[in-house]
Amino acid sequence: MASNSSTPEKIAEGAIRAMGRYGVRKFSMSDICTEAGVSRGTLYRYFKSKDQVLEAVGEYVDRTFRTTLKDAVTGHPDPEDRLEVVLQALLDYRTTHPDMVRIVDAEPSFVLDFLSQQFATLLAIISEALDPVLKGAPPVRDGTLTKRQLAEMFIRLTLSVYLVPSSGSDQTARRVAALWRSVTATPESTARFTRAAG
Repeated sequence: MASNSSTPEKIAEGAIRAMGRYGVRKFSMSDICTEAGVSRGTLYRYFKSKDQVLEAVGEYVDRTFRTTLKDAVTGHPDPEDRLEVVLQALLDYRTTHPDMVRIVDAEPSFVLDFLSQQFATLLAIISEALDPVLKGAPPVRDGTLTKRQLAEMFIRLTLSVYLVPSSGSDQTARRVAALWRSVTATPESTARFTRAAG
Protein backbone atom coordinates (compact mmCIF):
# COMPACT_ATOMS: atom_id res chain seq x y z
CA MET A 1 0.00 0.00 0.00
CA ALA A 2 1.00 3.63 -0.30
CA SER A 3 4.14 4.66 1.58
CA ASN A 4 3.79 8.45 1.33
CA SER A 5 0.20 8.47 2.63
CA SER A 6 -1.50 11.22 4.55
CA THR A 7 -2.22 10.37 8.20
CA PRO A 8 -5.91 9.49 7.64
CA GLU A 9 -4.94 7.28 4.71
CA LYS A 10 -2.18 5.67 6.78
CA ILE A 11 -4.78 4.94 9.46
CA ALA A 12 -7.18 3.46 6.90
CA GLU A 13 -4.39 1.23 5.60
CA GLY A 14 -3.57 0.17 9.16
CA ALA A 15 -7.24 -0.60 9.80
CA ILE A 16 -7.34 -2.82 6.71
CA ARG A 17 -4.27 -4.70 7.94
CA ALA A 18 -5.83 -5.03 11.41
CA MET A 19 -9.09 -6.36 9.93
CA GLY A 20 -7.19 -8.89 7.85
CA ARG A 21 -5.17 -10.01 10.85
CA TYR A 22 -7.79 -10.04 13.63
CA GLY A 23 -11.12 -10.05 11.82
CA VAL A 24 -13.66 -7.30 11.42
CA ARG A 25 -15.43 -7.97 14.73
CA LYS A 26 -12.29 -8.43 16.82
CA PHE A 27 -9.88 -5.71 15.71
CA SER A 28 -9.56 -2.80 18.11
CA MET A 29 -8.53 0.82 17.96
CA SER A 30 -5.24 -0.29 19.58
CA ASP A 31 -4.73 -2.77 16.75
CA ILE A 32 -5.23 0.05 14.27
CA CYS A 33 -2.60 2.15 16.07
CA THR A 34 -0.12 -0.71 15.97
CA GLU A 35 -0.73 -1.55 12.31
CA ALA A 36 -0.74 2.10 11.22
CA GLY A 37 2.24 3.08 13.37
CA VAL A 38 0.41 5.99 15.00
CA SER A 39 -0.29 6.92 18.61
CA ARG A 40 -3.76 6.65 20.16
CA GLY A 41 -3.85 10.45 20.35
CA THR A 42 -3.21 10.73 16.63
CA LEU A 43 -5.84 8.09 15.83
CA TYR A 44 -8.49 9.79 17.98
CA ARG A 45 -7.64 13.18 16.51
CA TYR A 46 -8.96 11.88 13.18
CA PHE A 47 -11.45 9.17 14.18
CA LYS A 48 -13.58 8.89 17.30
CA SER A 49 -14.83 5.33 16.73
CA LYS A 50 -14.35 2.12 14.75
CA ASP A 51 -17.42 3.05 12.72
CA GLN A 52 -15.70 6.23 11.56
CA VAL A 53 -12.59 4.22 10.71
CA LEU A 54 -14.68 1.74 8.71
CA GLU A 55 -16.24 4.63 6.81
CA ALA A 56 -12.72 5.89 6.02
CA VAL A 57 -11.76 2.40 4.85
CA GLY A 58 -14.70 2.44 2.43
CA GLU A 59 -13.57 5.81 1.08
CA TYR A 60 -10.00 4.54 0.82
CA VAL A 61 -11.11 1.49 -1.20
CA ASP A 62 -13.20 3.69 -3.49
CA ARG A 63 -10.35 6.16 -4.05
CA THR A 64 -7.63 3.55 -4.61
CA PHE A 65 -9.83 1.51 -6.91
CA ARG A 66 -10.62 4.57 -9.04
CA THR A 67 -6.90 5.35 -9.23
CA THR A 68 -6.08 1.76 -10.20
CA LEU A 69 -8.59 1.85 -13.06
CA LYS A 70 -7.55 5.31 -14.23
CA ASP A 71 -3.88 4.29 -14.31
CA ALA A 72 -4.69 1.07 -16.18
CA VAL A 73 -6.75 2.85 -18.83
CA THR A 74 -4.22 5.67 -19.19
CA GLY A 75 -1.44 3.11 -19.66
CA HIS A 76 -3.43 1.16 -22.28
CA PRO A 77 -5.85 3.60 -23.95
CA ASP A 78 -6.71 1.49 -27.03
CA PRO A 79 -10.50 0.88 -26.95
CA GLU A 80 -9.91 -2.55 -28.54
CA ASP A 81 -8.12 -3.64 -25.35
CA ARG A 82 -10.38 -1.83 -22.90
CA LEU A 83 -12.36 -4.81 -21.62
CA GLU A 84 -9.29 -6.87 -20.78
CA VAL A 85 -7.47 -3.86 -19.31
CA VAL A 86 -10.36 -2.93 -16.99
CA LEU A 87 -11.09 -6.49 -15.87
CA GLN A 88 -7.38 -7.15 -15.31
CA ALA A 89 -7.11 -3.98 -13.20
CA LEU A 90 -10.00 -5.26 -11.10
CA LEU A 91 -8.18 -8.56 -10.62
CA ASP A 92 -4.79 -6.90 -10.03
CA TYR A 93 -6.27 -4.95 -7.13
CA ARG A 94 -5.97 -8.22 -5.19
CA THR A 95 -2.21 -8.23 -5.73
CA THR A 96 -1.60 -4.57 -5.01
CA HIS A 97 -3.82 -4.69 -1.89
CA PRO A 98 -3.16 -8.13 -0.36
CA ASP A 99 -4.65 -7.17 2.99
CA MET A 100 -8.01 -6.82 1.25
CA VAL A 101 -7.76 -10.45 0.16
CA ARG A 102 -7.08 -11.47 3.77
CA ILE A 103 -10.34 -9.76 4.74
CA VAL A 104 -12.17 -11.68 2.01
CA ASP A 105 -10.73 -14.93 3.40
CA ALA A 106 -11.32 -14.05 7.06
CA GLU A 107 -14.66 -12.24 6.84
CA PRO A 108 -16.57 -13.20 3.68
CA SER A 109 -19.92 -12.07 5.14
CA PHE A 110 -18.48 -8.60 5.85
CA VAL A 111 -17.09 -8.41 2.31
CA LEU A 112 -20.40 -9.47 0.77
CA ASP A 113 -22.22 -6.85 2.82
CA PHE A 114 -19.64 -4.22 1.83
CA LEU A 115 -19.95 -5.16 -1.86
CA SER A 116 -23.75 -4.98 -1.63
CA GLN A 117 -23.54 -1.49 -0.16
CA GLN A 118 -20.91 -0.31 -2.65
CA PHE A 119 -22.14 -2.15 -5.74
CA ALA A 120 -23.90 0.82 -7.35
CA THR A 121 -20.73 2.91 -6.97
CA LEU A 122 -18.54 0.11 -8.30
CA LEU A 123 -20.91 -0.37 -11.24
CA ALA A 124 -20.75 3.35 -12.07
CA ILE A 125 -16.93 3.35 -11.96
CA ILE A 126 -16.63 0.24 -14.14
CA SER A 127 -19.34 1.39 -16.56
CA GLU A 128 -17.50 4.65 -17.15
CA ALA A 129 -14.20 2.85 -17.73
CA LEU A 130 -15.85 0.35 -20.10
CA ASP A 131 -17.87 2.92 -22.03
CA PRO A 132 -15.95 2.43 -25.33
CA VAL A 133 -16.74 -1.30 -25.15
CA LEU A 134 -20.33 -0.96 -23.98
CA LYS A 135 -21.66 1.72 -26.34
CA GLY A 136 -20.87 -0.24 -29.48
CA ALA A 137 -21.66 -3.70 -28.13
CA PRO A 138 -24.13 -5.65 -30.28
CA PRO A 139 -26.41 -6.56 -27.33
CA VAL A 140 -26.62 -2.85 -26.44
CA ARG A 141 -27.14 -1.73 -30.03
CA ASP A 142 -29.95 -4.23 -30.59
CA GLY A 143 -31.63 -3.43 -27.26
CA THR A 144 -31.09 -6.85 -25.65
CA LEU A 145 -29.13 -5.29 -22.77
CA THR A 146 -28.46 -1.81 -21.48
CA LYS A 147 -24.87 -0.63 -21.02
CA ARG A 148 -25.39 -0.90 -17.26
CA GLN A 149 -26.66 -4.49 -17.47
CA LEU A 150 -23.74 -5.56 -19.63
CA ALA A 151 -21.22 -3.87 -17.31
CA GLU A 152 -22.88 -5.61 -14.36
CA MET A 153 -22.41 -9.00 -16.01
CA PHE A 154 -18.69 -8.32 -16.50
CA ILE A 155 -18.29 -7.12 -12.90
CA ARG A 156 -20.12 -10.08 -11.37
CA LEU A 157 -18.04 -12.51 -13.39
CA THR A 158 -14.79 -10.87 -12.33
CA LEU A 159 -15.78 -10.48 -8.66
CA SER A 160 -16.38 -14.22 -8.51
CA VAL A 161 -12.58 -14.62 -8.66
CA TYR A 162 -12.33 -12.78 -5.33
CA LEU A 163 -14.94 -14.95 -3.68
CA VAL A 164 -14.26 -18.32 -5.31
CA PRO A 165 -10.66 -18.32 -6.59
CA SER A 166 -9.38 -21.30 -8.52
CA SER A 167 -6.33 -22.29 -10.51
CA GLY A 168 -6.28 -20.16 -13.62
CA SER A 169 -8.25 -17.32 -11.98
CA ASP A 170 -5.48 -14.92 -12.97
CA GLN A 171 -6.38 -15.59 -16.62
CA THR A 172 -10.04 -14.57 -16.19
CA ALA A 173 -9.67 -11.11 -17.77
CA ARG A 174 -7.90 -12.49 -20.82
CA ARG A 175 -10.43 -15.31 -21.23
CA VAL A 176 -13.46 -13.04 -20.86
CA ALA A 177 -11.98 -10.58 -23.36
CA ALA A 178 -11.24 -13.40 -25.83
CA LEU A 179 -14.77 -14.76 -25.44
CA TRP A 180 -16.21 -11.27 -25.92
CA ARG A 181 -14.15 -10.72 -29.06
CA SER A 182 -15.30 -14.03 -30.53
CA VAL A 183 -18.95 -13.39 -29.69
CA THR A 184 -18.96 -9.84 -31.06
CA ALA A 185 -16.75 -10.46 -34.08
CA THR A 186 -18.17 -9.40 -37.43
CA PRO A 187 -17.47 -11.56 -40.49
CA GLU A 188 -15.04 -8.87 -41.68
CA SER A 189 -13.12 -8.74 -38.40
CA THR A 190 -13.08 -12.55 -38.20
CA ALA A 191 -11.61 -12.69 -41.70
CA ARG A 192 -8.99 -10.05 -40.75
CA PHE A 193 -8.13 -12.02 -37.61
CA THR A 194 -7.86 -15.29 -39.56
CA ARG A 195 -5.60 -13.68 -42.18
CA ALA A 196 -3.42 -12.12 -39.46
CA ALA A 197 -3.20 -15.38 -37.52
CA GLY A 198 -2.48 -17.45 -40.65
